[in-house]
Amino acid sequence: ATPTWSRTSGSGTLNATSGTSVTFTMTTSAATVTATSSASNVAQTVTLSKNTGVSGISIGGTNYTGTSASLNCGTYNISGNYSTNYEFSSWSTASNVSVASTSTASTTMTVNGAGTLTLNAKSSIITIAAGSSTAMQDVSSKAAGGCPSSLTTGTAYQLKDSRDNEVYYVARLADGNCWMLDNLRLGGSSAISLTTANTNSNGNFTLPAGITSDFGSFTAAQINVASKNTTTTGYGSGSKKIGVYYNYCAASAGTYCYDWISGTGNASYDICPKGWRMPTGGSSGEYQALYTAYSSNVTNFMNALSTPPSGIFSVSSVIGQGTYGGFWSSTYGDGSNMLYLYVDFDSSIVRINNDARIRGYSVRCILK
Repeated sequence: ATPTWSRTSGSGTLNATSGTSVTFTMTTSAATVTATSSASNVAQTVTLSKNTGVSGISIGGTNYTGTSASLNCGTYNISGNYSTNYEFSSWSTASNVSVASTSTASTTMTVNGAGTLTLNAKSSIITIAAGSSTAMQDVSSKAAGGCPSSLTTGTAYQLKDSRDNEVYYVARLADGNCWMLDNLRLGGSSAISLTTANTNSNGNFTLPAGITSDFGSFTAAQINVASKNTTTTGYGSGSKKIGVYYNYCAASAGTYCYDWISGTGNASYDICPKGWRMPTGGSSGEYQALYTAYSSNVTNFMNALSTPPSGIFSVSSVIGQGTYGGFWSSTYGDGSNMLYLYVDFDSSIVRINNDARIRGYSVRCILK
């Protein structure tokens, strides 16, 4: 803005009080002349860089699809818009532009001059590499809102759990969901530290070492790993590892550890890999929906889910191994109990049962 001028001390004469330049006539004594100007917020050119999959960048509520935006200096809310099958990956900036968080989809940008804002997108379609090189935690289903139809229904793919590099078969089944076809085998002779970065938990959780003694606690996580790698022939192809038995406090990643008769509501978290979770139970749950998708045919259902007769860990011993299997769900039963899937191999029975949270059952995971 055009400055204003004034003599603030001494003597002398200004020929003008406003203008980009003025003349001051001094006397024989010292004097001070002061120029005052208000700042003007000149619009800056922010170059917008968008990689494949980005359809636009929203800045201050306006969606920009071009290569630049004219913006005054200041702070703006920003987010991205994406083409089908793409999602947020990261932000980056250059010169006089900065963002509050490069790894958050919706954040703020500060403009202090001309600069560059870049939004990177990534594919949100499940891509499973050959063999078992892809981690379960890296598989995304956001674009399809579930297990994408690009996977052939009934075809088994291999994924690894990045927490311990155990390899599991997974498949899209007749209900349209992606299911683990193996029992979870997370756990061993030493405790394992889990985090929200690799587990469907709401905080850091230490999975305890396996025990063989009494599973007598509702409030402490307990697991049994004695049969972790023991194989048995059940439904589906080939022999299956029995896996680890978890009481419900352990299965819920330490979040559903209510004392006897004081449980309430469904479990929101569990020890499944991040991006996966335990299925829901009950007559309207996902286990039941899968059973219905196979026309309530026990053989077809158990072949598809590939369920071994893993038995359960009750009190201080394994029972039912080779005869039936039990698989926890996330669904509330009553104060002491949660619902689980029961499959009886001798009698060809499938039911949704209710049992105490102190028991040790197998865990299966479904893609979110």
